[in-house]
Amino acid sequence: MPPRTILTGLLVAAGLLATAPAAGAAVTATLNQACYTHVPTQGSDPIVATLAGGTPGANFILSAAAPGKATGSSGSATGMFDAAGNATAQITNVSPPSGTIGPTRGQAITLTVQDFGAGGVEQAVGQTLITNLAMSVASRPRSPRARRQVSISGTPFANQRIYGFVVRGTSRSILRRILLGTTNACGFVTSRKIVAPRDFAPGSYRLYLNAGRSLNKSRALGSRFSITRRLL
Repeated sequence: MPPRTILTGLLVAAGLLATAPAAGAAVTATLNQACYTHVPTQGSDPIVATLAGGTPGANFILSAAAPGKATGSSGSATGMFDAAGNATAQITNVSPPSGTIGPTRGQAITLTVQDFGAGGVEQAVGQTLITNLAMSVASRPRSPRARRQVSISGTPFANQRIYGFVVRGTSRSILRRILLGTTNACGFVTSRKIVAPRDFAPGSYRLYLNAGRSLNKSRALGSRFSITRRLL
């Protein structure tokens, strides 16, 4: 092959290499929280993702889905990468994939990105957890003297020791204090406890749950219950 033909072939090959995307390049995502709280009927914390490694100036879709479910089944957001291939996107109103509105230790969703400057192929960029701001107190067993399951979740309670306080009506006088335990990153903890005043007197009561040994109604979740003579 003449030298001029060889040189032309090398220049064409170099041009092709210069315009092709770098092998193994992929978008990455950094999330602003370890877990996100859904408040039933009121919405949720937005999932805020800081993206890097995208195609400069290209459009993208950030999608959330429960494992095994369709892309975007838990929400999505669109945007455009800046000149450096970076972007920020947020997905709003995400709820636990199971549909529960009760306390949950955190349910996983998978996040993917489609970079339309690189063919629009889905890339998994991580997982996160969704929980509810909620508490529950089991109605069984019926006897107030028996232990029953008490649960709470929500990121305002994350990684803290949760206490319960039994009071009569709107009183601040504590008739029983219980320790549920230390929550996880989604503010979840559950334990079997006696939920009643120490004298088990019939009447109407409230159980409040909050972080810390002192009752703080403004930062607590509460539930009403009653004790009748036929339950004793």
